[in-house]
Amino acid sequence: MNYKDIEEFLSNLKSVMSCRIIDDNKGSIQEIHILADSSRNVKQICRDIQSVLISRYQIDVDYKKISIAQVNDSFAFNGDYRLKINSLYLENRPNTVSVKVVLQFDETLFEATETGLKTDRNLMRLSSRATLKAVEKALGFDDCLLLEDIESKVFANKEMVNCAVNFMYGGKEIVLCGNSFVEHSKSEAAVKATLCAINRRVAKHSSVN
Repeated sequence: MNYKDIEEFLSNLKSVMSCRIIDDNKGSIQEIHILADSSRNVKQICRDIQSVLISRYQIDVDYKKISIAQVNDSFAFNGDYRLKINSLYLENRPNTVSVKVVLQFDETLFEATETGLKTDRNLMRLSSRATLKAVEKALGFDDCLLLEDIESKVFANKEMVNCAVNFMYGGKEIVLCGNSFVEHSKSEAAVKATLCAINRRVAKHSSVN
């Protein structure tokens, strides 16, 4: 079954900015990922989605299959959903390096890998880009996060990594900024700086209770 029309219709619901439906090989809905603003409670959004599916499309979906990522327009810190570093792996080759970032929320892991030329600055970029890919997997959306810039500088007599991330949603572009002091490596600081930017902007509810 083609769910494109349903995704477009659900994207027009109040507070909903984007929708992605994942089905199994038999065409049954397994997951519904929603990107929404913070103007309404996630339970209200979830009920609207269930009501539309059953009344318009005769599809009955369990609320546990609905995952809502909510954008916090006020920039206030939201602690409902914070991804943390689980592990960071570097695989060095003569001229290139692969960076695998594994993020964790509760007991769930999300990982992504980026490979490129082995330079000091590019290692930070690869680490940040791998982090963004892992975050997109956690949110259930592709191509909504883009690394704009990343650099290291001395601040308060300590080395710090600063990064800027473009967050695309609902046809809008928002630049998010984060930073982290270098404690063990620039690669680890790049991951933390990227999460610093993302975790202050996006709150996710993996299911609606």
